[in-house]
Amino acid sequence: MRFSKSWIVTRKDLSVFRKNKYILYSLVALPIIIGVVLPITFIAALVVQAQTAHLPQAALVDAANHIANLGSVYFVLIPTVLPSIIASYSFVGEKIEKSLEPLLATPTTDGELLLGKSLAAFIPCLAVTFIGAFFYVAIMDAWSYSTFGVLLLPHLYWVVVMFLMAPLACVLSVEANIIVSSRVNDIRAAQQLGGIVVLPLLFVVIFASTNTTFSNLVLGLVVGAGLAVADVVLFSLAKAAFQREEILTKWK
Repeated sequence: MRFSKSWIVTRKDLSVFRKNKYILYSLVALPIIIGVVLPITFIAALVVQAQTAHLPQAALVDAANHIANLGSVYFVLIPTVLPSIIASYSFVGEKIEKSLEPLLATPTTDGELLLGKSLAAFIPCLAVTFIGAFFYVAIMDAWSYSTFGVLLLPHLYWVVVMFLMAPLACVLSVEANIIVSSRVNDIRAAQQLGGIVVLPLLFVVIFASTNTTFSNLVLGLVVGAGLAVADVVLFSLAKAAFQREEILTKWK
């Protein structure tokens, strides 16, 4: 597999995404909502709770830690949900732009083409996830340090979430949505089916981040290992299911 060939596909798709207002608005809106609006809402709720329930500082710190950890759910949801918007354009968008046939006729292998398409969705999704996480951590820590004199984030579980679970969840969602995009010929159908495909992953992530029975860190590592295996399997399935000749002949 030649990475240089895949990167050409990636660069071409990224240039197309930059011109798509729907994709751009989605990439901008989610980090703002989850990285800025969400922590401010959390902090306001904690302040109100402290004032009405007259919580001692130790109890308020525990509540703040719980709320801060709850945010980890959203930073796995972002790279899981966004690919249903971006990756769904991978092949359907090419069809609409009348550029699918020339693309499929290029001297690239199926693996190189799929890798290029995957990177084009993976890079912006993960980038905005880290941007949103930066603002989330900054706002939560600014408040906690000025209030308690401690920094709530990041801690080891957050490192596992941001550098293991989030990237692997993004890869899985991207691959699933690209498979869907290569099998349908309508963008709305691709987005709807892609969202349904990643629903089980969302439930796993929410359980891993909100459980009170097992260690969050251990469960995060287990989920990360499972995602890694699933990524490899799904990429293999994507290559097997990708039928270049069928797309060229039937998508007329």
